[in-house]
Amino acid sequence: ALVTFLVARTLLNKHDEVRLPYIVDESVQRNFTVVGVKKQPELADIPQLVKEMRASFDAGIPKPLAKRLEQLEALRRFFEENETAILEALKADLGRPTFEALYYDNILPISEIENAIKNLREWTQPTRVGFHILTFPSTQWLQEEPRGVALVISTWNYPVLLSLTPVLGAIAAGCSVVLKPCVVSRSTATLLSTLLPKYMDPCVLSVVGGQFERDRECTAALLEERFDTIFFTGSPVVGKEIMKGAAKHLTPCILELGGKNPVFVDKDCDLDLAAKRTVWGRMMNAGQQCISPDYVLCDKEVIQQFGELAAKHVQQLYGDDPKTNGNFGRIVGDKQMARLVGLLRTHGGRVICGGTYDESARFVAPTVIQCSVDSPLMVEETFGPILALVPVSDVKEAIRFVNSRPKPLSLYIFSRSKAFQELVCANTSSGGVTINGTLFHVGHGELPFGGVGESGMGAYHGKYSFSCFSHKKPVLVKSVWPDFGLLSDPFFLYPPWTDQKIKILRLIGKFL
Repeated sequence: ALVTFLVARTLLNKHDEVRLPYIVDESVQRNFTVVGVKKQPELADIPQLVKEMRASFDAGIPKPLAKRLEQLEALRRFFEENETAILEALKADLGRPTFEALYYDNILPISEIENAIKNLREWTQPTRVGFHILTFPSTQWLQEEPRGVALVISTWNYPVLLSLTPVLGAIAAGCSVVLKPCVVSRSTATLLSTLLPKYMDPCVLSVVGGQFERDRECTAALLEERFDTIFFTGSPVVGKEIMKGAAKHLTPCILELGGKNPVFVDKDCDLDLAAKRTVWGRMMNAGQQCISPDYVLCDKEVIQQFGELAAKHVQQLYGDDPKTNGNFGRIVGDKQMARLVGLLRTHGGRVICGGTYDESARFVAPTVIQCSVDSPLMVEETFGPILALVPVSDVKEAIRFVNSRPKPLSLYIFSRSKAFQELVCANTSSGGVTINGTLFHVGHGELPFGGVGESGMGAYHGKYSFSCFSHKKPVLVKSVWPDFGLLSDPFFLYPPWTDQKIKILRLIGKFL
């Protein structure tokens, strides 16, 4: 019996590559009146749109591995064949420099697509789970299954990247997807609404809302419908409304939000490098980035030097006239511009560099300001090219300050001391951390990106994009042996439960 047990334990936990024999019925499309029929669905079409996307999923259309790979290839072609149009739309919406736009909204999503194509077969395979005495003899695994119909609600600051990276994860997982682009970035929303349908099967991906004047009405209408997963990128305020809408149908959410991201600057760090990388991270996309360093908690002994170095790097990176040199973007809209102008007028601190603006051009100069913790700059996420410097007496004061506020999406540390780095990491909470740099942890394809607390829930990028649209379904196959139930169907499991069976249970319990 012991030999049988050991051999079985080895053999039963091995299995070949599992095939997924999905039933697919493409004939359901014949009765569709919105999906694949209307190029620009209207508000009144949304209930029928969602109904037909669910019919597509229930008919198995997006599930087969071959279909997922086909659609990922189509998405890659969209990027490759429309690079110029994408860059032009981003220039129109955000004044985005070509380098930034090319990297964030073309190269990065293409690399994510290629990674998914390369690894999708492996990702869809079951994950073996080991032996357990109470289920022996058995084979068990976790099987990835698509969650169903996914809703992706995008935002305006990286309108291509933050729309299509979640979408490719949902496609890879085998879901049907409804994409709602953000019309604050009007040119890009129009591009996504008009060009994507030329590449994608509408039963797999449908785009809605790109032609509307405002986002609110379309989003509200979508939240009235039942989805199986909602992926939202935006502010914590809107994130709460998304969760309220999702709660009506108990729909799980992935929320990529934001927050005020702190930078810890140790007095013994390489101050020049810290200033350079902080300025670079802050001013990317004119500061309109949820992972952007928002404020610097700097040791008071070196804060003046850090401010001078930050000003130096602003000048070196963006020149004497960042408004015209093509290396610096614009604020996306008048509403956002007015908010930033208000902060520049009321911050109550000392302007180290910048501080100028042109409302008609939606331009705010790269700005560094030393201020107190009570400044209006320190209340909410700035989301603009304004870097606040705040003096602290030591790292413990900085940690207490960060912990007194909502948990940030990102946190940055500049220090040569491993003890300093570990102290900050261990005693603060954030979505992610980069040490001796900014932004970089988000660019690593094998690291999950997501928030914690008010900065979000759930994570994506790389395989995590696939996982957040998948359900890990546990499957157990109970083996039936010709052993008269000695091992495969032990008698003590069944009533009547005698004292002898209870003793056996206690004995087995010692091995759990």
